[in-house]
Amino acid sequence: MSCFKMFFYGKRRMFILISCASIAVMILLLMMTNTSGSSDPMKRSPKLSPYRSKSDGSIIGPDSELASADPKYVNRHSGFQAKMMSRISQSASKSRAATNKYVGREPIGIILGNNFASSWDRKHQDRARLQQKEVIQNNVILDHQLSHKLVHLDLKGAPPKLSYLQVLFPYLKDMGATGLLLEYEDSFPYWGPLESISAKNSYSKEDIAQILNLAKQSNLEVIPIIQTIGHMESVLKLKEYSDLREVPTYPQVICPTNNRTLSVIKSIIDQMIELHPGLNWLHIGSDEVYNIGECMRCQAFMAANQWGKSEMFLHHVKKIAKYVKDVYDVQPIIWDDEVRKAPINTIRKSGIKEYVEIMVWKYSAGIMVELRMDLWEKYMETFSGIWIASAFKGASNPDSFITNISERLNNHKEWMELVDMYKSVVPFRGIALTGWQRFDHFSVLCELLPQAIPSLAVSLMYVTERKADHDALSKVGQALNCNSYLNLDLKYLDFVNKCEFPGSSFYEIAQRLHILKRDIDKMLQNSHVTGWVSEYNIKHNYASPQHVEQGFQDLSMMLYEVQKLKTDSEKVLGEIYDEHTVHEWLEQNLLKTLKDLTSLHKSCIRLLEMTHWPRRPLDSPHEKEL
Repeated sequence: MSCFKMFFYGKRRMFILISCASIAVMILLLMMTNTSGSSDPMKRSPKLSPYRSKSDGSIIGPDSELASADPKYVNRHSGFQAKMMSRISQSASKSRAATNKYVGREPIGIILGNNFASSWDRKHQDRARLQQKEVIQNNVILDHQLSHKLVHLDLKGAPPKLSYLQVLFPYLKDMGATGLLLEYEDSFPYWGPLESISAKNSYSKEDIAQILNLAKQSNLEVIPIIQTIGHMESVLKLKEYSDLREVPTYPQVICPTNNRTLSVIKSIIDQMIELHPGLNWLHIGSDEVYNIGECMRCQAFMAANQWGKSEMFLHHVKKIAKYVKDVYDVQPIIWDDEVRKAPINTIRKSGIKEYVEIMVWKYSAGIMVELRMDLWEKYMETFSGIWIASAFKGASNPDSFITNISERLNNHKEWMELVDMYKSVVPFRGIALTGWQRFDHFSVLCELLPQAIPSLAVSLMYVTERKADHDALSKVGQALNCNSYLNLDLKYLDFVNKCEFPGSSFYEIAQRLHILKRDIDKMLQNSHVTGWVSEYNIKHNYASPQHVEQGFQDLSMMLYEVQKLKTDSEKVLGEIYDEHTVHEWLEQNLLKTLKDLTSLHKSCIRLLEMTHWPRRPLDSPHEKEL
């Protein structure tokens, strides 16, 4: 009997244990089913995607307004991230001791920790993959802060004196910059057959050596920019190079099939690298190539190879990049806009990945909309390195003289939102904060560098800290030694913000000019002027003295302010630029205003001297005859 009881109770306990285990397994399966409808652990992980689902099936993401609720978009995004994470996992299992043979060009993506999947039994593989993915996401060094932060100095307009660069470079370093993207164009001292490309007031060879020394003292990486297909106006405008134009009447694009083209570009590269020893990167331009493939020779070449314009572009760029890399062991970078529209198979077949890194640029709003995940997937497959480019100045209007900081800050906010979204899958090498001085070689000066230092400081602060609140902006204002809160939006600029930083005196002048021009426009648009002292009234000396006085009561004061601004500008700009740049800026921004106000002031004096007026009509005898 006792043996029977032991058997019975032992069997009962076993039954209870088996039942509990079965229930636990069922609960676990239900939980896994609710977590994801897919058996793929890469899709089950809630940490993989930056998006989450609402109850109604729509998508909430880092940018809820821009994230698409289309299931196709969600599936594509999940697939893209899974694919990228798979690549990262593969790179983690490879030899991590391998080093990059190019100094200063270390891989950005580095995996920390072991390959967890290899230490688990096969039956635990799914769990191991989930754990490995978490380790990767937490330990991939894709640099949240971006390891390279380059400040672009556009020297094709208003190249500063070395004395200004001497105080500017340490300041840039203190603000968080790690390097300089130097675009010389015609300010570079070409020699020999290329001498005519240089401007008459270009830097000398000794100046270039000193610029590099100043950059080295501030520990700033230097990357020169040259143009090698588009925006070659400084070369193609000249008679001796006019035969190289893709379109005879347009000096923008060089013909890639002209027999002389390659030798000219190689000579430009040779001289640039000779004066920049020890380069790690050379930016070879290649943006906005609007007229490629239009000459008869290029069309015949494309037809013979069954190519389109994208193939022609990539063929040319690859030749240039291969020369730079093979001869000088320097890594070429190109702008991305011409590649952005090229099919992935076309880029892949070109073989350009072996030679080129790409710099993706966008300076206006809508970054998240235009630069979607399929673009980054394409670039990761077809280029060896990826950079991004924002703008801290010179990206609004070609004739603007003052930077709207708010607009530029928003550009960096959008870029950093994108970086933070894709940082776990896209190995961003760095960012270039561009500061354009001319839109192209023929355009007027745009937003001189010194007045844009506050914009640069705010932009670098946001790139580094991802902050733009009151405390963060107050810190920037303190770093700039400003006497009041930094004004970000020109719409609310009502008084001059005085600061102390390299070039701050011109920052004050730009603010004064902005306020003055706004006041002048307001004066000319008031009803006393438009209704009683119009150009018609002035032409016929027919105006009411009372309305003249009321409409132009501030004219004398404004004329005085313009005259004073001219004097102050000459002095301040003369400390930073040569006389040619000073005169160009004055002619573009002040002299016409001064001339118009002076003429208007004389007209007002004449109108106020009138004591009687003619009968109508006011047409001259000549006009009556007509």
